[in-house]
Amino acid sequence: MMRVGLSFLGLNRYQTTRYYWETEEQNILEYDTDLFPEVLPTFFSLSKLLVFVTKEVEEHENCQRLKDKLGELMETVRIPLGKTEEELWNIFSIVTAKVPPCATIIIDITHAFRSLPLIVFNVASYLRRIKKVKVERIIYGNFEARDKNLVPSRTPIFDLTSTLDLQDWLHGIDAFQRRGDAEELADSLSKTQGRLYQTSHSENAILPRKLKHTAKQLRNFSEALRFLRPLETTPSAVEICNLLKTVQNEALRWAKPFADVLQDINAEISPLQNRAPDILNIENLEAQLKLIEYYLNKDLVVQAVLLAREWLVSCLMFLTNRHVEWREKEARLVVECELGQAASKQRGSEYTGELPHWYRQIPQSSNINDAWNKLSSLRNNVAHCAMNTDAASPETIRNNIKALIPSLEALLDF
Repeated sequence: MMRVGLSFLGLNRYQTTRYYWETEEQNILEYDTDLFPEVLPTFFSLSKLLVFVTKEVEEHENCQRLKDKLGELMETVRIPLGKTEEELWNIFSIVTAKVPPCATIIIDITHAFRSLPLIVFNVASYLRRIKKVKVERIIYGNFEARDKNLVPSRTPIFDLTSTLDLQDWLHGIDAFQRRGDAEELADSLSKTQGRLYQTSHSENAILPRKLKHTAKQLRNFSEALRFLRPLETTPSAVEICNLLKTVQNEALRWAKPFADVLQDINAEISPLQNRAPDILNIENLEAQLKLIEYYLNKDLVVQAVLLAREWLVSCLMFLTNRHVEWREKEARLVVECELGQAASKQRGSEYTGELPHWYRQIPQSSNINDAWNKLSSLRNNVAHCAMNTDAASPETIRNNIKALIPSLEALLDF
C-alpha cells in the first residue's frame, strides 16, 4: 500500500515545540521540532512526503533544513502564491496531479497559509471520489493550543478527518433528497456506528444500536425504489418511518447531520406507507399514486411512467372486482387487452369485436380509456429508447406524465 504524506511549508520562523499525538490504542507519540512536516514520517509510515512550497519557500532555509532531515523521502512540489482565482485553481490541479490513484494519504495543514487549508479539504474530497484515494488523516499541529508552562512547550495535534465525514453526510443527504438514492447516506450511518464500536475502550460505554439497522432499511427502500418494486417500497416506507421515531436520540448524539434531516425524510416517505401491499384496495392504489408522484418529484420520469401504466391496470382490476387475481400475469394481460380494445373503440379505429363488459358499466370508462392511450404512448416513448423518428423529447414526456396525475387520482373519486 502506497502511503503518501501531503504537507505545506512557509517562510515563518517557527518555534520548537513538543508535538504529541494520541493513537487509537491510546498511546501518546511525541516529537520535538519547529518544522511540523518532520513529524509525519515519525508518527506515520510513509512511502513519500510531498511538501508543497512556493518559489520563495523552496529557496528558504526552512525548506533546506527539512530536506537535510528527511532526505529522499521528501519531494518538494512548486505551487503559486494563490493570490488570484487562477492561481488557486492551479494549486488544486498541482496537488491532485501529484497523488497517485488508489493511494492512502495523510494531509497536514499545520504550516499551510492563507486559503490553502480550504483548498486542501476540497482536494481531499475530490481525490476520494475521482481517484479512489483513501484519506487516512487530516491533521493540524495547533501551536495556539500549546501548554506554555512546559519547556519545550507541548502542542496537541488535532485530527480533522471528521470534516470529510461531514462532506460524506452532505453528499449522502443530497443524493437521497434529490433522487431517493440512500447508498451514501446508509454508508455514513453504518460507518459511524462501526467506528464508535471500534474505537471504544470501555465495556460500559453507551454506544448507538440502531444506526446500522436504519442504514439497512434505507438501503432496502432505495433498492426497491430504483428497481420499481412498489410492493416492497411501500412496506419498507413503514419500516423506515417507525425507525426514524426511535433513532432520533442516537442520531442527535452521534449522527447530527442525519438528525437534522430526520423530519424532512419522514415527511417525504410517510405518504408512501402501506402495511398490506399484497391486497388490492384503495389504500394500496393511493400509496402507489403517491409513489408515482414521489418519482416525479425526484425527476425519476421513467419509473413514474412505467409504474403509472401498471397502476392503471391494477386500478381497473379493482374497479371490476378482480381483487384476488390482480398480480397474476395472465389476468393482467387480459385486462391490458381489454384496455387496448376499449381505447381503440374510443379512438374510432376499425376494431369490430365486442367491447369489454365494464365499458358501459363503470362511470370512469371514458377517463380510463383516455389515460390508457396517453400512458401507452408515454410508455412506448420510454421503452423504445427514442429509436424512431417521431420520438417525444424528454421535456414532453416529463410534462405529459405530470399532467396525467390528476386524471389518475380522479379515477379513485367515487
